[in-house]
Amino acid sequence: MVYIKKVETRGFKSFGSRPVTVNFEGQFIGITGPNGSGKSNIIDAILFAIGENRPRMMRVPKLAGLIFDGAGQNPSTSARVTITLDNTDREISVDNDRVTITREIRSGGDSIYLLNGKKVQKGTLSELLRLALINSDGLNFVPQGMVTSIADKDSDEKRMLIEEVVGIAQFDEKKEDALKQLDIADRKLEIAMAKIGEVKKKIDSLEGERNDQLRLQYLENERNNLKSSIIDQKLDNTKKSIETNNHLILQLSTEKEKLVEELDSISQKIKDLETEKESTLSQAVGGATDELLDIQINLSTKKDQLTKFKNQIDEYKQATKKINDSLPYLNEMLSENTKTAGQVEITINTIAQTLVKDKNDFDILNKNMKDCDLQRNNLRKSIIEEEKLLSNINQQLRTSFDKKNKLNKLLSDSNAKKSVLNEKISNNQKKKSETETVVNLISKSVHELESLKSGQEESLTYLHDSNSKLATRRAQIESELSKAVDILTKATQQVIKHESKVEAAKEITSKQNVQAKIKSIVDENSVPGYLGGIKDVFNYSDKHKTALEAASKRWSNAIFVEDMSSLFKVVTLIKQHKLGRVALIPLSDVIDFEKAKTPKNKDVLGSLADFIKVDTRYLGIRNFIFGDTLLVSSAKAGYLLSQQGYRTVSISGDLFEPGGSVFETGSISPLANLFFDSKSLSQIKSSVNNLRESIKKRKSVITNLNSKVKEMESDQQTRNLGLTKLTLELKNLQNMKDRYLKVIEKTDKTVVDFNNQLTTVSSIISTQENNLLEVDILIKEQKTKVDTRSSLDSQKTKLNSLDDEKTTLSNTIDELSETIRNNESTVTKERGNLEHNLKNKESQLTQEITTLKQELHDKTVFLNTSDEALSDLKTNVESLTSQEKLLSDESRKMKPILDALDKEIKFHLKNKESIQRHMMENTTKSQNTENNTSRLSDSINTYQNNLNELDPNKLIEYFSGAETLLIELDKEYNYLRTRVNLLADEQYREIYFGYKGFSERKNQLQKERLAIVEFIEGIDSEKRDAFLDAFQKIDKEFRSIFAQLTTRDDGHCNHDNCPPGRILHGDAWLEVDTPEEIFSAGVTLMATFPNKVPRDIVICSGGEKTIAALCLILAIQGVKPAPFYVFDEIDAALDAVNSTKLAEILENRTSKSQVIMITLKDTILSRVDNMYGVYHERSITKVVKHKLKENKPKEIKVSNIAKE
Repeated sequence: MVYIKKVETRGFKSFGSRPVTVNFEGQFIGITGPNGSGKSNIIDAILFAIGENRPRMMRVPKLAGLIFDGAGQNPSTSARVTITLDNTDREISVDNDRVTITREIRSGGDSIYLLNGKKVQKGTLSELLRLALINSDGLNFVPQGMVTSIADKDSDEKRMLIEEVVGIAQFDEKKEDALKQLDIADRKLEIAMAKIGEVKKKIDSLEGERNDQLRLQYLENERNNLKSSIIDQKLDNTKKSIETNNHLILQLSTEKEKLVEELDSISQKIKDLETEKESTLSQAVGGATDELLDIQINLSTKKDQLTKFKNQIDEYKQATKKINDSLPYLNEMLSENTKTAGQVEITINTIAQTLVKDKNDFDILNKNMKDCDLQRNNLRKSIIEEEKLLSNINQQLRTSFDKKNKLNKLLSDSNAKKSVLNEKISNNQKKKSETETVVNLISKSVHELESLKSGQEESLTYLHDSNSKLATRRAQIESELSKAVDILTKATQQVIKHESKVEAAKEITSKQNVQAKIKSIVDENSVPGYLGGIKDVFNYSDKHKTALEAASKRWSNAIFVEDMSSLFKVVTLIKQHKLGRVALIPLSDVIDFEKAKTPKNKDVLGSLADFIKVDTRYLGIRNFIFGDTLLVSSAKAGYLLSQQGYRTVSISGDLFEPGGSVFETGSISPLANLFFDSKSLSQIKSSVNNLRESIKKRKSVITNLNSKVKEMESDQQTRNLGLTKLTLELKNLQNMKDRYLKVIEKTDKTVVDFNNQLTTVSSIISTQENNLLEVDILIKEQKTKVDTRSSLDSQKTKLNSLDDEKTTLSNTIDELSETIRNNESTVTKERGNLEHNLKNKESQLTQEITTLKQELHDKTVFLNTSDEALSDLKTNVESLTSQEKLLSDESRKMKPILDALDKEIKFHLKNKESIQRHMMENTTKSQNTENNTSRLSDSINTYQNNLNELDPNKLIEYFSGAETLLIELDKEYNYLRTRVNLLADEQYREIYFGYKGFSERKNQLQKERLAIVEFIEGIDSEKRDAFLDAFQKIDKEFRSIFAQLTTRDDGHCNHDNCPPGRILHGDAWLEVDTPEEIFSAGVTLMATFPNKVPRDIVICSGGEKTIAALCLILAIQGVKPAPFYVFDEIDAALDAVNSTKLAEILENRTSKSQVIMITLKDTILSRVDNMYGVYHERSITKVVKHKLKENKPKEIKVSNIAKE
């Protein structure tokens, strides 16, 4: 448990400049001493040390007032307080058994806080103490008047007191923060929904363009697939053709080999036949001579040679003719082939040059595309940044306009306030001028009266000297007549007093009748603007009725009307009916009348106007009649305040005019009691008159005896009376003058205050105008920034232009890429054709022409020389034939055999020539097939390259009509590519992803909003539960403490339904006025004191209120315990019995908390652990300690305190 062990002060309030130490030992500490000795300053020191900054809590006008003023000597320049707390239980989060808190304030108002000697921030210190349940705002400290203040609180204020203790404010703060967050969440959700709507519109507008782009991409993919399929089909066909050619070449090679074999076989057969022929011929000749044989052989050879030669000639002629026929065709073919090759080379070179140019253009276009993309990206970033900046500027602009509107409103209010102040200053100055005129008139009258008074005093001095000789005799006469005069005076005063009351009652009755008559006349004549009298307009409680009637006596017959026109109409009716003098007050002239300020004084209950309930439109009348009158608690307080220039009235009806010059008291008795029996009044008057006559006779006798003395006394009395009247009148005039001078002084002060306020308002207006000018300049600058951001439109236009440019570039690149692919394919194809077809063909044709030409030349030469050779051969054959004929008669039998052999040889020779011709055809066909195969291989490479470019992984199966479908797709593709937005899909995806993000953000915001709403509902539930829980605990503790405090051990309940011997005690409880709406309803304290009925403490007596309020404080403290409590004379209104009960309760509390109590009651001091006495010595507070014995005395008095 944390408790206070020591308080040290230096330069604090009345403790003086020297250090003062108060050691608190024990748990129940009592502080006592005479009034004004400085007891409460000890509590102020503790409050100051723990960080209290409200001067009124420490009973000073400002914090600098806490510094010791020196008591007529040297004042202190600073005030320092140190308190030492026992922290054995570590309830304060400092690892030390003792915690010292020091606060020092200097004359400048700056405070320094020290925690265990180290400088610390106030916030940190306050948080540490708050966690330890030490707080100057709570009920740790109960100063003087707090109990009464709580007793006088209304039900709503009592509920707020419980809420403050429970800590309901934290729930309200949380709810307020949550409501702010909910408002922010709603705004964010609204913005998100608006953005989603805008993005949805953009998505809808881009969806069609995106579909066109996707259709274009689909067409491109389908075209590529079809192209791939067609190319793949062509590739397959080409490969099949190559396979067929290879098979054909293989067949030709096999066939050629067979022909070679057949040719070799035939050649061998021819050789064998010729050998056989020679053998046969040799056998046929037999014994012939060698000459015949030679001739026959030679003839056979020559015939063979002749036949061959003829055949060769015919063959050569045919060959020559064929060659002559073939050479022009071959030359033409060679020329055509050469021409074609040249054209192909030209085409290749042209396409190659075009390719180089196209590739350069392609590179340039790609570079332009990259540059375009870079510009677009940069431009987009710039546009986004510009839009963000423009959004920020627009937000700033909206803020500036809001600020401007607020400033305009403030400026308008300030100007209106300035106008009101100027008008008030003018009215006060006019009032001052009028009052000064009245003061001048009064001063003149005072001067004249003072002159008269001086003359009267001189005459009285003369008469006094003359009468001095007759003093003895006059004394004797006065002694004899004194008793009669006293009786006469008393009787006369009673009669006059009663007559004045009767006259006042008659006057009131007359006035009431006049008001009733006026109301009746006004109703009959339907006069507009008639409002009624005081009782028609004002409502007040019976408690204040006497004071209100006393204060409004001069206006008791006043009639209220709406304006001057209504007043004139009512005045006309009053004059017509001769109703006498009636006060009329027009509402329009007093509607702005304000009540006077109420001084801060505990005896002042408030302005009398505050105790009157009236409609708001009649506030001016209320303030006009009652606004200058203060309601006070006693006549003494009213008189003292009237000396200060206030008009006051007590609750009992004692009225004091400013300056105390006029005093009225009492109230008018009921009218029925005043009009008593006239005969009794006449008898009393008769007795008084008889007594007066008797005295006059006695005086007449004395006058007759000494007429001169009588005359002189009469003259002196007359002059004294005149002097008294003059003195009284002079005093009244002087008081009136002083009053008006005070009014002038007050008016001057008011004017000065108004001028100060006007200066302040003018300064505020100037500041507001400057602020408004600055805001206008800021708005102008922001508008200029917004206007300068007009480049955003041009940037968007440029971005659209770049998008169009990119689309154009993309189309151009696609077209150029297609052209390059086609040209490369054409170049590859033409080069293959040139290298493998045309050049090979040219080489073959050249070789064939050369061969044919050589053959033609050889055969032509042969044919040119063949005739001579043929002739020689024919001659030889004829010669040999004749020789052979001569020699062959015998050998004719062998001729058929030889002819058969010759025939067979010729057959084989013919077959040989046929085979050779087939071999030549085979070779030519083989060469052509190889060339075709080579060309087809080049085509395969071209097809493969094209297929690789078209992504061979996405091949589809070839089908019939693919070429026709490709043509149709090409038409649609070429139609779309010039019209489609190629960035539509990209833009759609970007916006769609943004839309998705906004949608997710919207869902998140909805979840956040729902969470905030649930949190608010949870706060309301927790707030209600916390309040009801604390309320029930406080109510239970309140019942228990009230029963303890009101228990009477020596008394018993006298109720009929109570059992005998029941101990008498009171009951009290708390009630919520509206349980359904606990935070808008009040809390009522109900109490049943012994032998009394249950009542709201508002209508209980002062002592009973104090007991109930004190029990409520103790109940709250019991529910929310603190380490220590400080009470300042909370028992002042308690009797000895209740004080004893309070002491018992507090003593029981010391087991859990330290109790420090300032008291003057011996019943409480007798129970404390240690007592400290406080007294004044030379205007400085001194503190002494009184040690009590272990067995505390039952009673102890302040006089028993001794200095240590």
